[in-house]
Amino acid sequence: MITCDEFFAEFADYLEDQVSPEVRRELDLHLSQCRACHVLYDSSCKTVKIVTESGSFELPQSVSDPIIDRVMAKLRIDRS
Repeated sequence: MITCDEFFAEFADYLEDQVSPEVRRELDLHLSQCRACHVLYDSSCKTVKIVTESGSFELPQSVSDPIIDRVMAKLRIDRS
């Protein structure tokens, strides 16, 4: 099984469904057995859903895309 550090290294790509099927299986297995990573994943998914589906406000795509790009870049940097 992969480690939490290895999971974090793939986390952003995993959220964006940008990992190979083999890597996805390993990450899914890790999530099924690691409470800490599962909480991180679940919280991240809920946050994305709240922000994207809330309807309470809308940002123009020209504003939201750079924000999303910065968040995903930060996730990638922090996994190193």
